[in-house]
Amino acid sequence: MVLLVIGESQVLAGWNDGGVGAVTHTHHLARAVLVVFFVAPLAWRRVWPLAVVAATCLAMIVQLTTVAAYVPFLSALLPMAIGNYTAAAYARRWRWVSLLLVFATEAVIYARIPAERVGGEMLFAGFVALGTWVVGDVVRARLSRADRAVEAARLVVAENEAAAAVALAEERAQIARELHDVIAHTVSVMGVQAGAARTLIESDPQAATTALLAVEAAARSSVTELQRLLAVLRQPAGTPDDRSPQPGLAQLPALVEQVRAAGLPVELSATGTAELSPGVDLAAYRIVQEALTNALKYARAPTAVRVRYTDGRVEIEVRDAGRAYAAKSESTGHGLIGSRERATLYGGTFDAQPHPDGGFVVRASLPIATGAQS
Repeated sequence: MVLLVIGESQVLAGWNDGGVGAVTHTHHLARAVLVVFFVAPLAWRRVWPLAVVAATCLAMIVQLTTVAAYVPFLSALLPMAIGNYTAAAYARRWRWVSLLLVFATEAVIYARIPAERVGGEMLFAGFVALGTWVVGDVVRARLSRADRAVEAARLVVAENEAAAAVALAEERAQIARELHDVIAHTVSVMGVQAGAARTLIESDPQAATTALLAVEAAARSSVTELQRLLAVLRQPAGTPDDRSPQPGLAQLPALVEQVRAAGLPVELSATGTAELSPGVDLAAYRIVQEALTNALKYARAPTAVRVRYTDGRVEIEVRDAGRAYAAKSESTGHGLIGSRERATLYGGTFDAQPHPDGGFVVRASLPIATGAQS
């Protein structure tokens, strides 16, 4: 806007601002219109940089060839230099076309104004044209590097957010598995024992009392496990874990006794021994616990638990002699899904399906992460 006002005032007042050629006091209307074509396109110089340079150079050539052999500095030469710089800085392709247009326009200037064909003037004009273009190109390179740095930072942020989302999902899945394993088993035992107490409370009060005591013990065990889990979740990051040891295969006899007390005949056998890593040991225990919980809830038939250490792996099989209810399908049970996730987490395999000879069988194979097989 400032350059436009200056250019129009030059036309009306007829003063020379140090441009090229001799100022003329004629053709006021044509020169006033051309000033608009010199300056106004600069408003779009970052949107269409090459077009702005072309419009400015064309207006200058029209003035030189048809109106007057005079080019003002502020309202013509300066806009051309600004456009040349902007084209080099912001044009995505064909930036060099701007430099050619400026050189061509300067050639027309010196062709139409012989008095300006002086070595020093021509050298200076070429230096200005090349200099503004080079400065713009340097700015373009820096802007490009800055854009790449911003994009790289965005990618890093996106990757970190994605990693955090995955970690959060894994943490939520782990918490869900732990809550399910802690609650499902003890609640199932409590339900069976409470049902037994209800049916025996009149005919055999002593047996009903025993069943209720088992319910009480299971409830206390469940509360203890929940408190332990909540204590871990509330610990700040980096706080040492001072929990009591997590259950493992060494606690299977106690688990089996608890299930037997709930009325499910269970046979336990183990072949070989091995030192398992804490994670694998806990995963193996939880898989057996889930299988026994399902047998207690659905099969209510004799169940066999087999644990075998061989070839650097621990093999687990839990088979009941009942019938495979649809509720035990892996597609509908969170417990079986959690068991599969536990096995996969440690590079193991998991399978749960009806047995061809009847009943339901759960099989898992986990690698022995530490220690030696014996």
